[in-house]
Amino acid sequence: LTNAQKPDKVLSSNPEVQWLKTTMLTIVVPCTQVSMTFFDRLYCEGVVRESGYIVKCYDDYYDDFLISDELRKVGMECIYTFLASLGTFFLFCLFKHLCLGGTLCQLEEELSPYLETTKAIYKDLLSVQKDPETKEIKIISTVFKVSAHDDNGMCYPSSKSHEQTFAYLIVDPLKRHVHVLYHCFGGGLFCN
Repeated sequence: LTNAQKPDKVLSSNPEVQWLKTTMLTIVVPCTQVSMTFFDRLYCEGVVRESGYIVKCYDDYYDDFLISDELRKVGMECIYTFLASLGTFFLFCLFKHLCLGGTLCQLEEELSPYLETTKAIYKDLLSVQKDPETKEIKIISTVFKVSAHDDNGMCYPSSKSHEQTFAYLIVDPLKRHVHVLYHCFGGGLFCN
């Protein structure tokens, strides 16, 4: 967990310069997983049937989400902590964000579209390199979850905190690129 304070300059209509105190909070998110096999556990836990269909449950609401299946229930109950201990946190965060969706999303009946999309995004965002000694593929990108806070509270990625409001910075040390993955829940054209 890293905190860095840096004042940002804001110019106003008067000749004086105003300084706003902003605190950036950056959290290094582990991302060492190069295989999707740990998602097989969803079958063992009764979240997904052998056919690949997601098990349904009674409708419930949690933090503006309709929970109508076991997969979304798992995401909202934060059972993913057992995966975080395996160093797979960023991959599961992507998966969870896709499964939970937004205010206007159409849920999938099967698990495979979630896994395929998660894998595609994960591969696009991260860089890998083969270890010359062990010949294993290792992820060389570093992932940060970022937020900014000022005197009024959180101001980035949104002033409203939500499970589906996030900003990740993915740093590629070889290409010297930074990818930004950002989403603000409920920030669409149809919201107040």
